Amino acid sequence: MAELALTPAVAWALATGGPWPDPAELTGDDHFMALALQEGLKGVGLASPNPPVGCVLVREGRVLGAGVHTRAGDPHGEIMALRDAEARGLDPRGATAYVTLEPCCHQGRTGPCTQALLQAGLARVVVGVRDPNPRVDGGGLAILRAQGLEVDEGVLGEACARFHAPFFKLIRTGLPWVALKLALGSDGSLGPAGQTTQVTPPEVQHLAHALRRASEAILVGRGTISVDDPQLTDRWPGPSAPHRAFARVVLDPQGRLPATARVWTPVAGQPAFRAVTGDRVPLRGVEDLSLPPEGQGCSLRHLLHELAAQGVGRLLVEGGGSLVQAFLNQGLADEFHRFQADRPAGGSPLDLAFRGNWYRVAAARWPGGVWEVWR
Repeated sequence: MAELALTPAVAWALATGGPWPDPAELTGDDHFMALALQEGLKGVGLASPNPPVGCVLVREGRVLGAGVHTRAGDPHGEIMALRDAEARGLDPRGATAYVTLEPCCHQGRTGPCTQALLQAGLARVVVGVRDPNPRVDGGGLAILRAQGLEVDEGVLGEACARFHAPFFKLIRTGLPWVALKLALGSDGSLGPAGQTTQVTPPEVQHLAHALRRASEAILVGRGTISVDDPQLTDRWPGPSAPHRAFARVVLDPQGRLPATARVWTPVAGQPAFRAVTGDRVPLRGVEDLSLPPEGQGCSLRHLLHELAAQGVGRLLVEGGGSLVQAFLNQGLADEFHRFQADRPAGGSPLDLAFRGNWYRVAAARWPGGVWEVWR
C-alpha cells in the first residue's frame, strides 16, 4: 500500500473513513457517485444521529444540483440537491440522482425523499448502498422502481458502505462508531510515565484535529487530564455550523479531578461530561454520566450507550494507552489511528493487542513519521 503525503485534504479523508475515490480519475456513474461522496463529506460531524447523505443531480453529463444532509430534522441530501438545482434555475426533470445511501421512504422529521424525487420528475436514481434501517432497507428502491424509474445500486458500493459505516453500526447495535488515536515513538511508547511528551510536531497535531472535527465527542481518562491538563476542544481550522456540538468526556470514576482542570472550562457548543460511578460531588457546568462500575473503572459499553443517547454517532478516544487497550480488549473499537514517529519517545512500549482481523488500510507520511489507519 502506497503512503500518501500528509496534507489537510488527506487528513480529512483519513478522519472520515477514506481515502475516497477521486472523481477526476473516474468516468460515468462512478465519477458522479464520487462527487456525491464529496458532498457527503461536508456533513460528517454535523448530521448525527442521521447519516450525512450526499446527492448530485445530473443530466447529459452536467451537474444540475448538489446537496448533503447536515442536521437531524433538516432536509436530506436529495432535497438539498433539488433545492440547489432550483436556485440555479435548472429543471431536474429527466435527470439522474446519484445518492450515497438509499433514499428514505418513510415520514420522519422530514418527508420521504422517494416522494420528492418522484415529484421532481427524475428518470433515474443511482444508489451507492442500501439503508439497513428497518424502515427503509430496500423499500425506497422498490417504490422508485414501481413508479417506473430506472434504479441502479452498488455504484462505488464499497466506498459508500465505508462512508456510512458509523450510521450502519448505530442502527444495528445502538452504539457509536469508536475511533482510537495514539501518538507513539518508534519504540512504541507514549513517552516517560507521568510527563507530557510531544511525539508529533505541531503541524501534525494540527492536522490530527481532523479526527475531532469528524466526531461528535472525544473521550479521555483521568490520567490524561492529570498529566496534560488539556481543554479537548475542536480546533480544526475550517468553519463549523452553529448547531455543531462536540462533547468533551472524561472518565473519572471516583470524581477525583479538581474543578480547576481546564477541561471543565465552559466552551460554547462543546459541553463537558464526567463519567463516574455512583454519586459524586457535582462540578459546576459539568454533566455527570453515572455508570455501573467495571473493574477499577466504569463500564465502557454502558458509556457508549449513554453517549449514543446524547446523539453521539462518532466517538474519538484520545486517552492514554490503558484506555485504548481497554477498548481493544473489549472489542469496542472500530478503527485505530496510530501516529508513529521515526524517533523514540523514551518510555515503556505499549502492548497493543488487536483482537480479530485488524489490518492497515491507509497511511500518510510526514517528515519524521507516519499516520496509519487500522480497521
